[in-house]
Order: sequence, then C-alpha cells, then structure tokens
Amino acid sequence: MDERQKILAVDDAPDNLVLLDRLLKRQGFDVVNASSGKECLAKSTSEHPDLIILDVAMPEMNGFETLTHLRGNELTKDIPVIILTANSKDAKSIEEGFSLGADEYLTKPIDQDELIARVRSILRVVKAEREIEQLKADFQSMLVHDLRSPLSVIIGVLELGTAGEFDQNPAEMKEFLNSALETSQKMLGLINDILDVAKLEAGKLQLSKQPNDMNSIVADTVGRLKVLAREKGIALKVELDPDLPICECDGGKIDQVVTNLLGNALKFTPRDGEVIVRTYKKTFGEEIPGLKGDYVVLDVADTGVGISEDEVPLIFDRYRQAKSSKGVKQKGTGLGLTIVKRVTEAHGGKVFVESALGKGTKFTVVIPAGGND
Repeated sequence: MDERQKILAVDDAPDNLVLLDRLLKRQGFDVVNASSGKECLAKSTSEHPDLIILDVAMPEMNGFETLTHLRGNELTKDIPVIILTANSKDAKSIEEGFSLGADEYLTKPIDQDELIARVRSILRVVKAEREIEQLKADFQSMLVHDLRSPLSVIIGVLELGTAGEFDQNPAEMKEFLNSALETSQKMLGLINDILDVAKLEAGKLQLSKQPNDMNSIVADTVGRLKVLAREKGIALKVELDPDLPICECDGGKIDQVVTNLLGNALKFTPRDGEVIVRTYKKTFGEEIPGLKGDYVVLDVADTGVGISEDEVPLIFDRYRQAKSSKGVKQKGTGLGLTIVKRVTEAHGGKVFVESALGKGTKFTVVIPAGGND
C-alpha cells in the first residue's frame, strides 16, 4: 500500500483551517495545521509535508515572506506550495507569488472541487519525481556494482602477475590474462552502452547508414552467443528468410540491437528452455501509425520467465529493471532495452513486445527495407 501523502495547511483563521482539515482528510490525506508563518516554517522541517497550502494574508509574517523563507531553506526549497489569496483580481500579488516560487494559486472563498483537483495534480507530479529519483539511485547502485566487480577481477589478476605467481606457469598466466581481457571487454561494453544512451537521449547519435543484410547481422550475433546458449542448456533456433530484402541501416547499431535482444532472451530463459530468432519481410498499410511500406522484421522469442502486464510498458525506460516471475529484480543496469528502442526508432522503425509471466517474451523489431521513405 502506498504511503499516505501529507499536506501542511497554513491559515491564521481557525474556521479556514477547520474547513481545509476536514476537506483534505475526507480525500485520504494526512493533514498538519499551522496558524502562522513561523509555525509553518517549523512544521515544514519537522513534519516533511508533500505539499503546503499557504494563505497570503497573515499577520507578522505573511504568505509571501513565508514562501521566501521556504525557498531559501535547503530542507524545504522543493516542497510544492499552493498560495491562497482573497483577491482574484490582484494580478500583482499573483505574479509575486509565482515569482517567489509558488506552484499554484487559488482564490477565496475556496472552490472545493478545484482545490482537490489542483492538490491531486501536484501530488501526482511529486510522486512521479520521487519514483524517478529512486530509480536513478537504484541505477547508480547497480552501475557501481557492475563496474566494481569486474574491476576487482582485473586487479586481482594483475596483482598475481606482479607477485610472480605465474613465473613458472605460462599456461596459467595466459588463462588468467584471457579472463581479465574478457572482463575488460564487458566493462567497455557497459560504458559504451551508457554513452550510447546519453547520445540517443540528446539526439546526438549519428548513424552511418549503408545497405546491410539483416540475416548476416543475425548470423554473426548467433555465432557469438551460441556457446552461451549451449552452456546454459538452452535450445537456440534460427529461422532466416532467404528472400529478405536489404535494409538501409547502421550495421554496427543494428548488431547492438540484435545482441541486446538475444542476450536478454538467454539471460531470462532457464535451462531446457528455447530461444527462437526469426527474420522475415512484412508490408504495412495503414494499420499501425508510423509504419507504411516494406519492412525487415526481426523476432526474438523465448520461453523464459516472462514480464507482468503492468511492467511491459516500463521495460524500455532508462532506469527501470524488469522483475522476474517471482518478483525479483534481475542484476544489471537495464540499459540494453533502452538502446534497442532508441536505435530502432532512430532508423524509422518500431519495437513491439508480447509477454506473459511464466510463459516467455517475444520482441519484434521492424526496420524500413531499402527504398522506404
């Protein structure tokens, strides 16, 4: 259950406070009251409200002065504030409130429906921003882990080498150096993923489009990953359309798309499972907005853990990591699917996903064939 959101209501008139208190509590909010600007400042730091409803006309310290103090305090500067004013025609006061950092304003007498609508709108934004911050924190934690672990392996190998542990055993030294090299390449891949996502989000990723054969790209990727499939006991099946048309694309980036999708499928498919990779041509009319003409299609389907219905719309988000069928988050940064979506869309294509918990997932990537606008 979500934690109840807390609102600090500030008004020097007791009747107004009672009205606000009852109205907000009926809507399921926790309410804290303050009858002065000074009390508001104290309770804003001790109670940690999600929103402050602040009357302007108060003695000693009016609402604008109070708002100035709130915005000047590191602990309260980001708390959203709705200001209440008795004069709907006082444009100067309204302008002053916004210039001082108010998020909304309402006039008295209070329209209860409008107040609740504004409150809910602001609190939805507050909740979304907090979720994003938590996702960023989780992402950074995963990133540190994903870089620290392989770096420790590399350092360990180098320490053994400098200590002379391999002096009498060149074969063992070669084995350890190969392990360090493979680990370094994984780290470089992660760093490249991060850089690619940043470039894609900034619109600065430049594509080098040339005529490419999707079948060749898929075959190369399968060749690299079939050993992993064998080690995991997963049947890897490939069905390539021999009449597949050439597509104008950045071969390196599309290889990244195929690698991420196939790697993801192998990661989430248990032993004795199956992964099927297919290519084929499809002609779209007007049935899907944004797609018209001939397209090269790539399907990557697995019999893995699947994705819950509510998670499917979120899996391409940069900071999100889908959960397994048991509700456990998988290790990794989750950047792969973000890259798949952004690269595909940069080529004028689209990505579709079908999934069911415990049954598996199918990703479908469509890229314009050569000659499409």
